[in-house]
Amino acid sequence: MANYAGVGSRFIALLVDGIILGIIMLLIALPFGATSMMFGMMSPTGISNILGIIAMYSTLMIVWFVISLLYFSYFESKSGQTLGKKLVNIKVVTEKGKNLTFGTALIRTILRIVDGQAGYLLGLIIILISDKKQRLGDMAAKSIVVKA
Repeated sequence: MANYAGVGSRFIALLVDGIILGIIMLLIALPFGATSMMFGMMSPTGISNILGIIAMYSTLMIVWFVISLLYFSYFESKSGQTLGKKLVNIKVVTEKGKNLTFGTALIRTILRIVDGQAGYLLGLIIILISDKKQRLGDMAAKSIVVKA
């Protein structure tokens, strides 16, 4: 029987990874804000071009999604550990105990969209009722999160 990671350590790992991704996005978004000020999409007195703002934020949302996909898929396929998972000493492996491929890590990551509903409440409920402590992404990728 595998030594499954608890929901507390999984939550802390997710929180740390979210902070890391937030810092990366902040570094990407700051130049967007400065550029939009120069081109008049925003002004200190208010929004002068709402369509420009919507386009900018839509672009940043797409960039956030792609960076998140790459971050989780890359680290989880290379070592089974994102920086957050490494901090709390847990890792993702296949149900057979092997490293994930990039493709299976990508499937696992894409399904965070579903698992993350209502502040990850859906994922939490599924983990708690699953025999192998899996969320939907784990079930689809045939992966488990274990103590490293």
